[in-house]
Amino acid sequence: MTSVFEAMHRLRYIVLAALLAVGARTLAADTLKVKFRSRALLDATATDYGKEDVQGYYRLEDFRVGFKATYGRYELKADIGLGGGKVAVKDLLMNYHFKNGVLSVGNGYEPFSMDMLISTADMRFNQSAASCLAFTNSRKLGVTFHYYTPHWYLATGLYTNNDINKLGEEKKNSLVSTSRAVWRNMDESRNRLVHVGAAFSFRTKDVNKDAPVGSIESAGVTDMLPESLLAAEVSGMGTEVKALVEALYTSRKMLLQGEYFFDRMNRSGGLKAYKSHGGYVQGSWLVKGEGFEYDAMYGIPGRPSSAKAVELVARFNYTDLNHDGSGIYGGQEKDLSLGVNWYLNKYLGLKFSGSYVWTGSHCNSFYDKDLFIAQARLQYIF
Repeated sequence: MTSVFEAMHRLRYIVLAALLAVGARTLAADTLKVKFRSRALLDATATDYGKEDVQGYYRLEDFRVGFKATYGRYELKADIGLGGGKVAVKDLLMNYHFKNGVLSVGNGYEPFSMDMLISTADMRFNQSAASCLAFTNSRKLGVTFHYYTPHWYLATGLYTNNDINKLGEEKKNSLVSTSRAVWRNMDESRNRLVHVGAAFSFRTKDVNKDAPVGSIESAGVTDMLPESLLAAEVSGMGTEVKALVEALYTSRKMLLQGEYFFDRMNRSGGLKAYKSHGGYVQGSWLVKGEGFEYDAMYGIPGRPSSAKAVELVARFNYTDLNHDGSGIYGGQEKDLSLGVNWYLNKYLGLKFSGSYVWTGSHCNSFYDKDLFIAQARLQYIF
């Protein structure tokens, strides 16, 4: 019997062949455009956690090089990351652009969580909220179709449950189907945007293993500390269903953004399903500069529109991986973060933030009390 993984390979070849056939007649009149790009994120963290009075860490969080090549309606994106002491393939995507759509094939993110889809250099804080990290996944090999109009963004995709960087490790022979829908109202004359949406994702059972074990974890407000703050293992893992609701509002000076996640991991052998949830709300105010970028093609916010800007930011997050019904406890936490982002120009930026984390029941034993974390980032984008 042909495996689902082999089926996905065949599907990608069929899609690529179709794209080549559709665009072959128009390529002769087009020119090739290539833009090289790079980024570097240097992070520092200090905290009073655990059994030591003060701990400090610093590292090159991300150093990335890549390019985007366009030829007619075709677009190729490729990025290689060298941060955190590892070499990894990031985006590796072949896109074909229609009048109001994009067909994307390769290694990229599922259309699930606008904060996970935002470029790391454009996020309000050094990393996404703890709830976002818990309920989203790394990039996947697959196919996504994006459709957009002034008022709507719709996306759906089919993926292998594997990141291209982990194919040599524990390969998961399962499929993922993810869809996202957004309604938005953009008033350009007043520089105002209202955006509401939802996403849904379904994962099939891993057929490679007799007794698959699922997992969910989150580092918290930073992944520079030695241990994850929250983590749970789910025995007898079957299918998984995830959903979220999202909202975004921007004006000349203000941005408000929030998402809430729901996750259900079904289990075999008569075991009760494991359920978890969490979400965040965050906002920013521009002391200097006006407006915020918004990618209507993919329905995601960006950095301030002004090349030089000063931004005050705040975020509250809640994550609960404890579930009495299944008897699985991955921990529960709340955190509040305040910060300031200073964009010196379109290439350089500085970010400073402080976070207070309330550790609830069943958090990693490494964190034996509430903690404060201070973070700083120097970022370069070209």
